[in-house]
Amino acid sequence: MKALNKAGLEASVRAYGSSGVVAGRWPSPYVLASGALLLASFLAPLLPPLRWLALAAACAGAPPMLLRAFAAATGLALDINVLMVVAVAGAAALGDYAEAGAIVFLFTAAEWLEALACAKAGSGMSSLMSTIPPRVVLAATGEAVGLRDVEVGAVVAVRAGEVVPVDGVVVDGQSEVDESSLTGESFPVPKQPPAEVWAGTMNLDGKRLHLFFSYTFRRQRSQKCSGGDHSPENVMLQVTLP
Repeated sequence: MKALNKAGLEASVRAYGSSGVVAGRWPSPYVLASGALLLASFLAPLLPPLRWLALAAACAGAPPMLLRAFAAATGLALDINVLMVVAVAGAAALGDYAEAGAIVFLFTAAEWLEALACAKAGSGMSSLMSTIPPRVVLAATGEAVGLRDVEVGAVVAVRAGEVVPVDGVVVDGQSEVDESSLTGESFPVPKQPPAEVWAGTMNLDGKRLHLFFSYTFRRQRSQKCSGGDHSPENVMLQVTLP
C-alpha cells in the first residue's frame, strides 16, 4: 500500500464487507478550480488579458498529475501522467494556453469519473456479497455451518428461494437460477449437470440444489483456459440434485 500511495494512487485499507466510500460524489477542488478558470478564459476574445486564466487553469489542476508523474519518473516508469505533463508543457511553451488548460481539466475530470465508476462498482460488489447467507447447509448431514467453515469437497444444499452461498457445480437433477445479480439478465437460467452455479445467484425452482464446492474450482477453470492439465483428476465436477 505504501508503494501505491507513493505513486499517488491514494490506496487505503478497509474491513472486508464494509461499505466505505472510495471516491467522493463531487469533483476535487483541483477539477473545480481548473474548470472554472478555463471557462472564464473563454471570454478572452472580449477581454484579451483573460487568456492568462487558461494558464492558471492548467496550474490549478496540475498538482495531482505532477505528483503522480514525479513518482513514476523516480521509478523510471513512463505512464499517462508523465505524458500529460509533457503535453501540457509543450502547449504552454507554444503559447497555446487554452489547450494546456483544456488538457489538464479534461484529464483530471476523466480521472474523477473513473474513480466514481470504480467506487460504484465496488459498492455493487459489496452489496452482492452482503446478500450471501452467512451459514451453509451441508447436504450429507443437514447441518448448518458457517460459510468460512465449508470444507473443500463439501456438498451444500440450496433450497428454492435461497441465495447460492458458494461457487460450485450441480451434480444431479435440474433447476432454474436467477443470475441477474451478476449478469443483469432477468431471465432464469436452467441448470443441470455439470452446470456452473455462482455465489450470489438465487435458486428459483421448487427443487433443492446440491452443489459440489471446491476452492480449486476457479484455478482449474483458469488452467483449462490457459492450456493447463486437463486430466479428470484435476477437474472436480461432481454434484447432486434430488
